[in-house]
Formats: sequence, structure tokens, C-alpha cells
Amino acid sequence: MVPDDVYLNRLGAIIVELEAWMHEHRDVAEIETLASSHYWKLSVQPYVTGACPFALLLRSDQRFDLLIGGEIYEDKPIDRFEFFPMLARAIASGNVERVEVLSALTQALEAIEFRVTLEDGWAWVGERRVGMRGARRTETAQELRSRRYLPYRRQA
Repeated sequence: MVPDDVYLNRLGAIIVELEAWMHEHRDVAEIETLASSHYWKLSVQPYVTGACPFALLLRSDQRFDLLIGGEIYEDKPIDRFEFFPMLARAIASGNVERVEVLSALTQALEAIEFRVTLEDGWAWVGERRVGMRGARRTETAQELRSRRYLPYRRQA
């Protein structure tokens, strides 16, 4: 954690960058923001069917929440401020994959993962275990089902 004044200055700079991203994408998505002294929220609903919607909540307690493709990842620490503009650009470019992890034996859904490949070669991965909370991944064979999302804008 960084001191609050440093955090708020960095957060302000990132919000300015995200607002610039918003203006570039208003023609391909419905975009809304909300702000208070405790958070800044960005909600994006693309017009293209098959593109990935998301909402990002940057909180004053140096944590963030992310809703991506219907999955919620809450109370994550803010480690890298430059992550958020890269995340928005990657989602809009269609660099998002939803992966379902299934038991090969029973076909039961074990986990849902979202992978967002960022421009720096790094990937953000969010995972939600299905079924028993806190249970470790089984040692049995697994199958993966993958769904790629489309970009917000068609490439010419």
C-alpha cells in the first residue's frame, strides 16, 4: 500500500487515461461512469454481439472490483496502475477468453476462468471455483471449454 495522497494522485492520472479511452470507444459501446469520494466506476456494454462487457470499480481503499463477462472478481489489490488502461484496451480488442474447467469423468463444472491478454504480454487471470468453496482442484483428468470474445470494433 502507498500513502493515500500518492495513491489518489496516481489514481487521478489513471482515471484521466481511462476517460480518454472512453471517448475513443463511445461509438462502439454504451459507457457510463459514476464517482464519489470512495470510488470511481466505469461500466461498458459493447454494441457488438459477442464482445465482452465489463465494469470496473476503483476504490479509495486501494482495491478494485471487476465484473467481466458476467463473472465478478472483488476486493483485488491495486498493484499496478497502468494495468487498468491496458485491461480496457485488451477487452475492447477482443483479447478475452472464458474457460470452463470440467471434470473429464463426470463433465461437472469445476471452475470458470477469465483470461485477458494484455499488450505487454502479461495476462490477467480471474478464477472462480464452482461447487465446494475453497476446495482444491481435483487430481482427475479435466477438459477445458474455451470461448473467445469479439473485438468492439471491426478491423478493416
